Amino acid sequence: MVQVLVGVLVIALLVIIGLFIYQRQTLKKLQDYAARLAALPTKQIDQRLDKERVGALMGESLRSFTRLRERYDKDLLPAIKRAEGQVEDLSLQAKTTNLFSIGEAVKELGEVVNGAEETCQQLQQTLNQLDQSVKSQEQALTKLRKQYNDFGRTLDEQAFQFGDSRVQLHDQLVGLQEKFERFAKVANQGDHEAAQEILDELEGETSDFAHLLKEVPTLYKPLYAVFPDQLSELGNGYQELKQEHYNFTEDNIPAQLTELGELQKQALGALKVLDLAPVKATNDHLAKAIDHLYEVMQTELDARPQVEKRLPLYEDHLDHAEQQNRQLLNELERLSISYTLNHNELADARGLGEQLRQLRKALVADKGDRDAHTAIDSQLLERLKKGEGELVAIEKQQQSINQGVADLQADEQRARAALQRFATNLKATKRRVESLNLPGIPQEYLDYFFVVSDEVKKLSQAMNQPQINMEEITKQLLVVQEDSQTLQERTDELRDSAELTERMIQYAHRLSVDHEQVAPEIEKARRLFNEYKYTDSLETIGTAIEEAEPGAFKRLEQAYYDEVGATKAQ
Repeated sequence: MVQVLVGVLVIALLVIIGLFIYQRQTLKKLQDYAARLAALPTKQIDQRLDKERVGALMGESLRSFTRLRERYDKDLLPAIKRAEGQVEDLSLQAKTTNLFSIGEAVKELGEVVNGAEETCQQLQQTLNQLDQSVKSQEQALTKLRKQYNDFGRTLDEQAFQFGDSRVQLHDQLVGLQEKFERFAKVANQGDHEAAQEILDELEGETSDFAHLLKEVPTLYKPLYAVFPDQLSELGNGYQELKQEHYNFTEDNIPAQLTELGELQKQALGALKVLDLAPVKATNDHLAKAIDHLYEVMQTELDARPQVEKRLPLYEDHLDHAEQQNRQLLNELERLSISYTLNHNELADARGLGEQLRQLRKALVADKGDRDAHTAIDSQLLERLKKGEGELVAIEKQQQSINQGVADLQADEQRARAALQRFATNLKATKRRVESLNLPGIPQEYLDYFFVVSDEVKKLSQAMNQPQINMEEITKQLLVVQEDSQTLQERTDELRDSAELTERMIQYAHRLSVDHEQVAPEIEKARRLFNEYKYTDSLETIGTAIEEAEPGAFKRLEQAYYDEVGATKAQ
């Protein structure tokens, strides 16, 4: 029973505590609402919506201000007063048993407070915008009045920069000033919203007019003071240069100058009515076209002294190249009688002659044009430069052809001397082999000897032709040179094998007294020797000697080669 009582007491205590906390939270919300309502800037808004201010307004601004005042008086203030009463009433009820029945009312009160704050904020923002509009319009009145005065002063004091455009500019300025006066009147009457619409248009038009004042002089100056002088200078210069027989790459320069003069006049007409876009395009075109014509004339002025300097030098160079080509052709035709020309030298030289004839033909035509005063110096200069480059290339080819055939006779003499040397060496080799007194010559050696002999005969026949081909002869010389060298090496090998074998056999006879195994090898070596197998014979007897007396073969061989070397040195 006691435990049940304790439980009931605990639950009752918890309920009391919960009620206390809920009551405190509700009262705190209501206190917060009261503080927020008290903080609303109603006095400031009331002052800014003072009825005395209405007298300074009219039109749409007056209607906007009136709507704000009505919203303040009929919506905001009653709502705030009702909310303040609700705060007091709900605070009292929160301290009674009605605490649990006022939750929805407290929530609705919060929404009212939020709405009142939002309305205050909106009213202040609208008033700020109105105040700012008034302030900006007051500033615009001062700024624009000064700006228009500056515009007028510019048009008066610097009228020479605008030409006939000044009339249109003055009319536009008058129109701006009239619109400005209308703006000032509306703003001073208090219809600031209507004034702002006028001001927005006025500022855009003023900016455009300022741009005109800046652009017109930059367009007018070249049209009035620069281009006419340049066109006149070009026309006079053209006439003077034509009297001095200058010709130009551009056709109908006088017609071009006339056309450019018409464009200049048309541009001035467009500028007079302030149509700037075509004027800009025309100015760009005139500037480029005039610069181009100056360049065309200057090019001819610069070209003539160069032509007068280069022309005689070029003619001398052409004369020299033609003379060289004639000499080269004569030499090639002479050489072609005795030698085969393998690289189309004659055809190439004749081709160079044709190139020179074309250059001569062009030069004659150019000189004729100069005499007739129809030549264009810049074009003639380019042809002279190009022709000079061709002459340099032709002379390089002439030199290359000449160098290619210049050594034919010397090469022939060297080839004949080499042929004589090969024939002499061949005869000497034959005598050397015969002097060895061998029982016979190996067939392999004989075959190679006759190969070299045939090569020498073939070379001799090629050298004795009415027209010789030095390229082919050179190839044969290289072959004979190599094969003759090989023949000498084989002859030395034949001699060395035969003489060494005889010496080794003599030495082997002495060894056979103490070494019976040597005697059969001696007989074998003699048999191979008599069969002309001198290398095999030397190998057989050498092996036998080395086995009987190690080192003897090497010693005897070295002694033989030392004797041979000493003989050659003598």
